[in-house]
Amino acid sequence: MKKENIMVPKPRSAFLSVQCEKCGEKAIVFSHTTTNINCKSCGELLAERSGGLANIYGKVLGALDE
Repeated sequence: MKKENIMVPKPRSAFLSVQCEKCGEKAIVFSHTTTNINCKSCGELLAERSGGLANIYGKVLGALDE
C-alpha cells in the first residue's frame, strides 16, 4: 500500500466562533472545552463543560477552518 493512499481521519472537535446572546460580543471556543467559558464583557455563560461535547449557550457563527 502506498503512503499516498492512507486515509487520515478528520477530528470530531473544532474551534467555534460564538456570539453572546446578551451583548453580541464574539469569542472563539473549543467544541470539547474542559472549563466553563464566560463572555469577557458581560460575564454571560457561553459554553459549559459536560465531559464530552460542550453545551454551547451562545449563537454559533461557524467553525474555524484550518
